[in-house]
Amino acid sequence: MPEGVPATALPRRALLGAGAALGLPLVGGCGGAGRDAGTAAARAELTVLVGAIAAEQDLIALYEAVRGAHAPLAARIDPALAHHREHLAVLKRHYRPGSGDRADEAAIPAPRAQRAPAGRARALAALRQAEERAAAARAAEAGKVEPGLAQLLASIGACEAGHAAALEGA
Repeated sequence: MPEGVPATALPRRALLGAGAALGLPLVGGCGGAGRDAGTAAARAELTVLVGAIAAEQDLIALYEAVRGAHAPLAARIDPALAHHREHLAVLKRHYRPGSGDRADEAAIPAPRAQRAPAGRARALAALRQAEERAAAARAAEAGKVEPGLAQLLASIGACEAGHAAALEGA
């Protein structure tokens, strides 16, 4: 500490670092621009998250439709269906809508009705194609969000790619 400064005084960098860590705008800085950018980023992330939730719901609905139409496939597809249910639960735990004061806030849509294709081979091919599309979508989304959510989406995408590979020989 420089002479004449009490030993209990905090260095300027510590104060600035604490302010930044708390998300406080710097004194004399433009706090509104940062807040607007943060809000836009949060909305974009929420949109991606809602899209991933909707996609998982649709995959689950497709698996359930195939399972219902082709009961002998249940043993083969149930592990992937269980994974998708886990993915959905984890994604929904990350969904934190705002206080309701934003008219454009993303809401989780209802799952779309799915039909199982006729024939076992076509049903498995439809699942494989859906898994491939989902894996590609999660990889693309991972580049649009903050690191924590990006890791989750990448992990889910990798799992979906694994499901597609397992269904490849079907």
